[in-house]
Amino acid sequence: MTLLAGAPYAQEASTFLGFRLLNLENQSVKWQTPAFGRSAIVTYAFATEAVVTQGARNCASMLPPERAYEPSHITSGKFRSEVAAAFRMWEKVADIDFRETHNANAADIVIGAQAVPVGRAFTNVTLKPGTGDKKVIARSLICLNPEQPWKIGFDGRLGVYDVRYTIAHEIGHAIGLDHPSAAGQLMSYRYDEKQTGLQPGDIEGAALLYGARAPTQHYAKAHPEPGDASARETDSGWPFGIGAKQPSASPKSTSQR
Repeated sequence: MTLLAGAPYAQEASTFLGFRLLNLENQSVKWQTPAFGRSAIVTYAFATEAVVTQGARNCASMLPPERAYEPSHITSGKFRSEVAAAFRMWEKVADIDFRETHNANAADIVIGAQAVPVGRAFTNVTLKPGTGDKKVIARSLICLNPEQPWKIGFDGRLGVYDVRYTIAHEIGHAIGLDHPSAAGQLMSYRYDEKQTGLQPGDIEGAALLYGARAPTQHYAKAHPEPGDASARETDSGWPFGIGAKQPSASPKSTSQR
């Protein structure tokens, strides 16, 4: 069954942890094993042709991602570098490894552009068949709206979203995190360009799911175009921010950016 990231909900200040786990079919979900604190290796790919996913609530029909970023004069090398940096943000704090593959049909996470433009960006999460509370994530889709402008870095224009931060936010959904609040965390749903990377709640949530990252692990690598100087370490690059119009407070509403 295909499910999606849920909408934000109110939490009492005394119980707010700074993160919220996805609750799909009345359970928290993660990659490879349902046990909290266990590591995972997840592959990702960019759509190279039309991708149709029957039954998906989000990203049901995707096109190659260049449909979204090329109108904003972003090159393939720069886009891929920003995506790799977004994956590294999560790798640096949790024991989850992301490996790029060129086979979108076999990849765990597929990134593309929406064939039917809506919102800003969405994530769709599909679970493997199972029983009770033993289901794990089978596949996640991340799709960007090709009719919206995109940028690399913050410049104060809140109507144009930064690629790296948007993708990092959607990766959070793809690995099992939901919106904890309106603002204050990378996984919060409002775009404000005030965050500079993963916040304490984001880190706690990812570490709960996959365990804390050992400092000697390797991180995701991109393959930029020759001479492209856009690849940069996450902790020394542009600041980040995410969010948009607040979605409906329905447990099965879309994860809209």
